[in-house]
Amino acid sequence: MGPRRSHRKSRNGCPQCKARRLKCDEQYPCTNCTKHAIQCSYVERGISNPAETPYARSESLAPSYMPSPLNVESYPATPAGNSRALGHDQPKSESRSGLLQFLSDSPDEIQALNTDDWASDLELMHHYSTVTCNTLTIREDSRHVWRVVVPVEGYSNKYLMHGILAISALHRAYLFPTQKEKNIKASAYHQAAALKEFRELISSPIDPSNWQPVFCFASMITLYVCATRIRLGEDRWPAPISNMVELFSAVKGLQTIMEPWLPSLRRTQLAPIVNCVWIEDEILIPSPATMQQSLLPPDIQVRISQLHQFIDDYPFPYTQQPQSHQNLSVSDESPRPLDYRTDYEQSLKFFEHSTRQIELAGPHVETGMVLMWAYSLSKQFRDDMEACHPAALVLLGHWCVLLHTVKDSWLLKGTSLQLLEEIEIKINPGFKEWLVWPRRWVCGK
Repeated sequence: MGPRRSHRKSRNGCPQCKARRLKCDEQYPCTNCTKHAIQCSYVERGISNPAETPYARSESLAPSYMPSPLNVESYPATPAGNSRALGHDQPKSESRSGLLQFLSDSPDEIQALNTDDWASDLELMHHYSTVTCNTLTIREDSRHVWRVVVPVEGYSNKYLMHGILAISALHRAYLFPTQKEKNIKASAYHQAAALKEFRELISSPIDPSNWQPVFCFASMITLYVCATRIRLGEDRWPAPISNMVELFSAVKGLQTIMEPWLPSLRRTQLAPIVNCVWIEDEILIPSPATMQQSLLPPDIQVRISQLHQFIDDYPFPYTQQPQSHQNLSVSDESPRPLDYRTDYEQSLKFFEHSTRQIELAGPHVETGMVLMWAYSLSKQFRDDMEACHPAALVLLGHWCVLLHTVKDSWLLKGTSLQLLEEIEIKINPGFKEWLVWPRRWVCGK
């Protein structure tokens, strides 16, 4: 009998990974917590590695693949669900929405607050109703929804009230640095409490009796993901591209869950939330006057035409889409080719549509107008962004120009520059010339 293998398991993983039943790599903070923007207990205990920050580690986790420009190999096939090809810790299901993925990755453990809970909650609610609600939108009718309608829904839906308090605590953490630790902890507590109940709720189909508070809380989740750097107590996002992909997945998940009810939304008290960020197609009439007031570059339509040409010329591969042998007829003896170009054409078309929405808003751009681009992004496209494929990063880099129009938002402050900087680091050098135009408008040079 050969020698007995040594015991390699460790019980020293962080509590967050244990609660989510994930293998912890025992980094400081651990990779799982960094990836999902969860405050790792290793950091709370004061254990840190000064030679390796979360941002620096995200660079080391980047795909080592460096494609040569303008050839088929610059876009290797990454079938949806192939987590190893994308460097994911866990496989992702094609059919699972990004919002549900976020919910499943959230910790179940709820840590108690060392405060007088009711007094703290009253303080947070007062702050939300008098300050935070006014920062979530520009239009007064939409502010009324956040200030009055959403809290009223929260009175009878505990998970939504927890979500409101979580966002309020994050805003206070942003405004009052001396109280940052206290407010971040309060936010994490309320968000965990909200998600625990919300996960149970949406395990069953949404129905007419509960879809409106579900929509409100799903919107709160989007805000919560936007505030990644704040809830981590950092000045910048730990991994801007991955964090943005998670945000896009949350927005896409919101659309997926609420899609059956969205047509009814404009006939409810929640209508201003949609009306302020999405203009009906028939109103999208070009006007030179609106362009003069727009926060977007005056030559953006020219640039969009160049992007269309870029996508037309890009050497996307054709990969074989598997089919069952039983379903193959005599006239169809080989699998169908899957054209990646379609995803990119759709994303660029919606990018152009979002641009028009922002143009018509003049100087009054809503954050939702910028984030609505996520609705068009397929899972393959989001996977391509995280895998740092050049074509995906070129479009993401141009989206930074749209994101820069809401640079003063406390939720996304500085994000456009941080994201563009990481794109410049991760993109194949042969495509860097496509980032000169975005850099000029985001960085002023």
